[in-house]
Amino acid sequence: MSSSARTAAAREPAASVPPRFHGLLRASTAFVAACMLLQGITAGQLLDGAEHGSEIHRNASGFLVAALLVTIAAAILVRRGGGSARPLAAALATAVFTVVQFSLGENGATAVHVPLGVALMGSGTALVAQVWGGRGGR
Repeated sequence: MSSSARTAAAREPAASVPPRFHGLLRASTAFVAACMLLQGITAGQLLDGAEHGSEIHRNASGFLVAALLVTIAAAILVRRGGGSARPLAAALATAVFTVVQFSLGENGATAVHVPLGVALMGSGTALVAQVWGGRGGR
């Protein structure tokens, strides 16, 4: 093989071989989406005056943070295995905004907490679509 052919082959991505931890990344992003949906449901119950709405909403946020940590770890492993860096960037951004969201909620800043929660739902949906979509982090 000539050196120009080797150089061209080195530049081409490994097209259809999924990174080793892509299944973990898919599962963890699905869990993130489920946790975000649970947060939306419990927020609605809280705004509707449910007795234990605040406690359930606060406890469910811990599951979301844990799911995001697993997603970040999986995205790092996929990236190290030759996958795209986009899911890692999206997961990190979502985690940063989730920490801000958690802080706003704990401090009672509902006027910012609720709209940011809606934006995070969009972010979680985009993350799932990116990972589960056609090229999905490959």
